[in-house]
Amino acid sequence: MKLMSLGNQPQSPSAIELLKTQHEEVKALFKRIEKASTRAAKTKLFDELAANLAAHDAIEREIFYPACEKAMGMTDLLGEALVEHGVVEFSLYQADRARKDKDFSFKCQVLSEIVEHHVKEEESDFFPKVQKALGKDKLQELGARMKARFEQAKSKDYHGALNSNLKQVLAGALKPSKRAPSSRKSTPAPAGKRRTAA
Repeated sequence: MKLMSLGNQPQSPSAIELLKTQHEEVKALFKRIEKASTRAAKTKLFDELAANLAAHDAIEREIFYPACEKAMGMTDLLGEALVEHGVVEFSLYQADRARKDKDFSFKCQVLSEIVEHHVKEEESDFFPKVQKALGKDKLQELGARMKARFEQAKSKDYHGALNSNLKQVLAGALKPSKRAPSSRKSTPAPAGKRRTAA
């Protein structure tokens, strides 16, 4: 029987430790995609990458960022992080749609660069402020919730979450909608029928 010491043996990593670990996993997947020698190998790795990115987006936008906003307010760094998530979602969508095209590798490279920029800013600028504002106990509690939500999100096909998030991004939403995506009845008008406000 395994005994745990009280208070010193966390079951899950803290929210920031979890996110940093996921950042490293995504970085490794990008490298593996770049080195893969066949299209089939690249697309299989891309599916793993896309599932990870979609699940990572879910835990940050649904759990981590709202907790940060509650503790710190809508800071410039948080606002930028939310906007960057939208850019990542759009680039992920483009790469996913190009999996059989000649520019698939280029789109994966651009996605990699966007993710790398986001991770660098988040880890060097945002996380230290979050650690100070939220504290160890809150980050530990968030880490457990985020880990469970990540596994749940990763077990589903990423296309549904990606399409739902992309609709919100294109609508200009910084935060995920409170309403379930499946409850939306309206669909965008065909490109030729759209009207713009004067």
